[in-house]
Amino acid sequence: MSVIEEEIDKEIIKCIDETAKGLTRSCARNAIHHLERAWKLKDIDPEMAIFRSITAEEEAATAIFIALKEKGYDNAKKLKFKNHAYKQALEPFIRSICTFSEKFSKVSGFPFGEKFQLKIEGEGKEKKLSLSFYYMQGTVTAIPPLEFEIKLDDKPYHFDNELLEITSGKSRNDVVKHIEKIANLRNEILYAQPAGIPKIESNIEGYIRKKKNIVFILLRVFALTYPYKEKALFVQQALNAYLAMMGEIENVA
Repeated sequence: MSVIEEEIDKEIIKCIDETAKGLTRSCARNAIHHLERAWKLKDIDPEMAIFRSITAEEEAATAIFIALKEKGYDNAKKLKFKNHAYKQALEPFIRSICTFSEKFSKVSGFPFGEKFQLKIEGEGKEKKLSLSFYYMQGTVTAIPPLEFEIKLDDKPYHFDNELLEITSGKSRNDVVKHIEKIANLRNEILYAQPAGIPKIESNIEGYIRKKKNIVFILLRVFALTYPYKEKALFVQQALNAYLAMMGEIENVA
């Protein structure tokens, strides 16, 4: 398996490598490094391969968190980028947004679902990932790319229903418990239990591929955020919803 398979992801990684700076760039690059190591280790040390793939996801999430803080988004300082649960929570949260988009993708006038295009624009240090989507029989490219809001009853939507659906929960506490369970997997594969030493005997290729897909989704989100000086409306909306999910803030209108 080539770690970077899709052409757009090859371009995104090259763009990040050339234009991102500091810790965000290092985290993004380290995410790819851990994926590469995970694939090489999958047959000889599956436990460490899983650990590496989890770390790859967390490094990609960390790149996003730090970028949000550096850009000065409201409440971004509440993000705990050293907390495993916080980093593991980002994927189900983003999946809830994708689930929302899938539900409404066939509604007339809804611009997302399959109706969008990612493209690298600019040259040199001005390279940036852009997002174009179809709207009213035309194409719109927002600058910054996520400069829009999703509202329900004229209030910012927080994707609570989709989160409950993904986690099979009935309340926000169930969502948090689901996230904590996911985050604890790294401990289960590394540390001895009363039943003995952790040992994985099943094929983990599918698991690593899944983590690889998550990493590249997160890196796309990162690339749509870090290069832009302007703060985007949907990034702030999503950040507020994410922190509300984690119990850091109340839902913000």
